[in-house]
Amino acid sequence: MTDVPFSLKRSSGLAALTLSVILSACGTAPAPQDLASAPNASSGAVAGDVLSAQAISGALSLTAGQTQQINIYVGGQPAQPGQLRWTTSNAAVATVTQTGLVKAVAAGSAVVRTTLVSNPSAFLDFSVTVAAASAPAPAPTPTPTPTPPAPPASGDTAQQVLQLVNAARAQARNCGAASFAAAPAVTLNAQLGQAAQGHASDMAAQNYFSHTSKDGRTFVQRIQATGYAYRTIGENIAAGQSTPQQVVAGWLQSEGHCRNIMNPSFRELGVGYAKGGSYAHYWVQDFGAR
Repeated sequence: MTDVPFSLKRSSGLAALTLSVILSACGTAPAPQDLASAPNASSGAVAGDVLSAQAISGALSLTAGQTQQINIYVGGQPAQPGQLRWTTSNAAVATVTQTGLVKAVAAGSAVVRTTLVSNPSAFLDFSVTVAAASAPAPAPTPTPTPTPPAPPASGDTAQQVLQLVNAARAQARNCGAASFAAAPAVTLNAQLGQAAQGHASDMAAQNYFSHTSKDGRTFVQRIQATGYAYRTIGENIAAGQSTPQQVVAGWLQSEGHCRNIMNPSFRELGVGYAKGGSYAHYWVQDFGAR
C-alpha cells in the first residue's frame, strides 16, 4: 500500500481421674510418650492424687502464624465443653482458646496451661516456643530493559533502498504526465534516517498508516525535530511490501512518489522500515537538501 506523497516536511493429673493429652497435628500422631519424659511439660496435683498422663509431646515448637490443636482426654473420654480452663502465660507469644487451639503470635516462649475446672490444682502445662516466621525471599526485581531509541533501518535495507533509488534517478523517466531527466545520486543522511525510522516504527507499533503521526506531528515537524536544517524536503511512505525491490517499484509506479524519487533538488535520503501492524511491513523515505 502506498499513499499520497508529500514534498516539503505495563500452634494432670487429678484425684481418681486420668488426663491424657493428644496433640493433633496434620492428621498424624507418633507413638505417645510418658509426660514425665517430655522435658518442657509439667503437671500439678494435690498430695495423694494419682497422676497418670500421656502426651504426644509436652512441648510445642511453632512458627509465628501457625496453630496447634491440643485435645485433652479426662478419664479416657474427650474433655467436655466447660470441663477445662485454658490460659497462657504470654498472650503476646501464644494465645489459646477454650477449646485448646494454640496460635503462635510472635517469637518467644510461653506456657499454655489447661486446668480442671472442678479441681484447679489439677493441671497440665505445655511449653510453647515460637520462632519468627521466615520472611519469604523477595522475588528478584527484574532489571528493566530500557527501550532503545528507534534504530535506523538496517544497513542492508537502507543501502538496498538507496541503490534502487539512485538506479532510478540515473535514467530519465516519466512520472505520470511529468517527464524527468536523470538526476544526481542521493546519499544517506543520519538525521533524515532518524525521522524516517521513527515514523515507520510508530506506524507499525500503533497500527496506522499516515503521513501524520498519532500525536499529530507532520513529517515536517518530525524532520525538524532531528535538527535537519533543510531547504527542501519530501516524504514517501508505503505498507505491505516485504522487500526493498517491491517497495521502490511500487513508488515508481505512483506519479507522486515517483516525482519525489526523481526530484533533482533532493540530495540526501533517510530510510525507515519496521515490521508489525495490519500491513506487517512499513516503509518511509525522507528526502532533503540543505
